[in-house]
Amino acid sequence: MPPLALLLVVGAAVCHSAWNLIFKSEPRRLQAFLGALTIATALCAPVALVHSPADLSSGTWALVLLSGALETAYVVALTAAYEVGDLSLVYPIARGTAPLLVVPLAVLLLGERPSPLGLLGIALVVVGIFGAYRPADHQGAGSARGAVALAMVTGVMIAGYSLVNKVGVQRAPVPLWAFLVFAVDTVLLALVLVLRGHELWPRGRTAWGRAAAVGALMLAAYLGVLGAMSLAPVSYVVAGREVSIVITALAGALVLREPQSTRRTAAAAVIFVGLVLLSVSR
Repeated sequence: MPPLALLLVVGAAVCHSAWNLIFKSEPRRLQAFLGALTIATALCAPVALVHSPADLSSGTWALVLLSGALETAYVVALTAAYEVGDLSLVYPIARGTAPLLVVPLAVLLLGERPSPLGLLGIALVVVGIFGAYRPADHQGAGSARGAVALAMVTGVMIAGYSLVNKVGVQRAPVPLWAFLVFAVDTVLLALVLVLRGHELWPRGRTAWGRAAAVGALMLAAYLGVLGAMSLAPVSYVVAGREVSIVITALAGALVLREPQSTRRTAAAAVIFVGLVLLSVSR
């Protein structure tokens, strides 16, 4: 993986962990996410003055709509998972499911050919993710099963939009792609809230402040990942960004006071080794 791509991936991981920490603590998550999406869309809207959406082909627009739909499903599934599971349970399973799906699909659909060293790095990342987390460590068995199932659905959505985004950034400038996908995601999430009979927006200045922070961090993470995808294989990017799992596990322990264990420390070391292998692979 090129050094610039690795730097973008790690930066995106830090931003992603930070907004998930804020999001997990938010009582009205879907409304907060809609506010965050609206702010993120507004922040990148000026790109339309430089790159016209009208120049995109119908096929590219179809990919934009598909990515937006998958990311909306991701938001809904993630929100449901956080309702019943800890951050340090849901986040690693959701993020860890994605590489398991993206790597074989990238080979079959996109013709990517990860090197043996790259495959070993991906395998270590995935082993580290799943080896450290047992649902029984967090809550009752029934609640844990529900959280795990929803986290895995979230991971499937991540894999889906990651593959679509990889194709999309080859057809459209990265900032324009981000703006259009965020705009579609905003409209679809608002529709979900309307159909559920819920309010649309966060309540109060404090809630809007958190939404603004999530929106800015979300945009930075998304642009970082898209930029990395334009430089490196999607299988490497999706696996490499899971360094966010280590960061989020630490945040869950230090900020949310969720339980930690020696097993998680060992898993963090395995993930780190996997990332080092990814960084030197071709």
